[in-house]
Amino acid sequence: MADVNSTFYHLLKEHLTQEYVKSKTMVIREGKRSGKFYYLKKGVLRGWTLHEGKEVTFQFLFENHFFCSIESFWYNKQSLYSVQAIEDVELLAIDKQKTMELLAQKPALLATFNEYLINRLLTYQKLLIDRIKDKPEKRYQELLDRAPEIIRRVPQHYIASYLGITSVSLSRIRNRH
Repeated sequence: MADVNSTFYHLLKEHLTQEYVKSKTMVIREGKRSGKFYYLKKGVLRGWTLHEGKEVTFQFLFENHFFCSIESFWYNKQSLYSVQAIEDVELLAIDKQKTMELLAQKPALLATFNEYLINRLLTYQKLLIDRIKDKPEKRYQELLDRAPEIIRRVPQHYIASYLGITSVSLSRIRNRH
């Protein structure tokens, strides 16, 4: 997906505005509207939601990725989840109105946007299926293989939440590896 993000960035870069966000700050808040489409230039973010009073992490975002709360950005609804800075981050943003104008004017941008959305859908689909089929130890091993930067840059309690296990269980799994 890096190629899609890179192409998308180059097609949009002259229309993006810069924002700086400190660690632990919410970029998108669950239950609030967010009308921006973001490019993560520097830092790490996590997507999470509250479930039965606990934070459940479902994604990590690293440099050179676009993101938004799609239901909020596209349909002007409240976001179903929060996006929070794990490190200080540098973002580039564009609002919905400008995005829609550009998508209407530039067929190459629309095609890249559609490819981006399909890639995101496939990523979430795989996450859901892995969560159903695989045991935590296998999910951890795949995380190590697929995204070792998560292990290096994300606190253990967020990784445990992402894997659907406790921090204690994650420690046991890590000790076996």
